[in-house]
Amino acid sequence: MTRERFSHAACTHPSTKAGRAACRKQMRDAAMGKTESAAKAAAPKAGVAKKDPRKAAPVVAVETPADETAAPEKTETAPAAEPVEVTRETWREFKEQRVTVHVVGVEEPFTNLELTGWSIKLIQFKDAEGKSHRLPATTVEKVTV
Repeated sequence: MTRERFSHAACTHPSTKAGRAACRKQMRDAAMGKTESAAKAAAPKAGVAKKDPRKAAPVVAVETPADETAAPEKTETAPAAEPVEVTRETWREFKEQRVTVHVVGVEEPFTNLELTGWSIKLIQFKDAEGKSHRLPATTVEKVTV
């Protein structure tokens, strides 16, 4: 059976939903190399409930050896990069990224905001809870990533 459309017109099964499903299952099993007897053995038998393997297996305590790890080696890292300033012309490069918005007259900047839009009049973003907000573009001092 391929991913293309398949017609059951040449099949001998009854033209019911269950018949077509059984046909597809047989074709799938044939494609995977399963024999008919293996497919029947794998099928659940009526009236026989499966046992919960968690209840059937005894609980066994497993001891893990203590990890003797060496002290981590010091690695030198590059200094943190300066924040990149986002403008009205470049905001699409940073769309759906977390940004910090500095507003005129507000001492503490708004952080962890997802930038979703920037027009001449408004800047649109989502907060940490996913709620959408808009600010007038004239009140925004700068936006950084």
